[in-house]
Amino acid sequence: MSPTNVIILLSLVGFLMLACEVFVPGMVLGTLGMLCLLAAVAFAYTSFGAATGTLVLAGVSIVTMIGFVTWMFAFPHTAIGRRIMLRTSLDVGEGDRVSPAGDLIGQQGEAITPLRPSGKARFGERKLDVVAETGFIETGEKIIVIAQENTRVIVRHVT
Repeated sequence: MSPTNVIILLSLVGFLMLACEVFVPGMVLGTLGMLCLLAAVAFAYTSFGAATGTLVLAGVSIVTMIGFVTWMFAFPHTAIGRRIMLRTSLDVGEGDRVSPAGDLIGQQGEAITPLRPSGKARFGERKLDVVAETGFIETGEKIIVIAQENTRVIVRHVT
């Protein structure tokens, strides 16, 4: 087999293994594919010299980049891509929106679920996920916000 045929064969096998990596996860085929491509480049350098080796390296690099970019644009439209990718965006529920500015501190509300230690509470018209500072708080008990850490609202039973 001529050196040119070996380089072409190693390149084709390498690209096919990289393509198959999508269907057989585990990085085994991808790693073997990259090793085949590197072997093709190394064989080109040793068989034909620096000029041809560099051309093979550039060709393998360009084809790999074009294949990757094409795959990234095409993958969401394939049967596998449609099955595993999210089709709609997830909206944050109204009860989950909490301003990080700390505007709730000192507000009083009512537990609408048992807080053991977390649950839901109502502050006016707002329903929020809250965490009891200590112990359990039963449904209907009055609470007050004592701290707010980003989206975490910490409450205490009003005595």
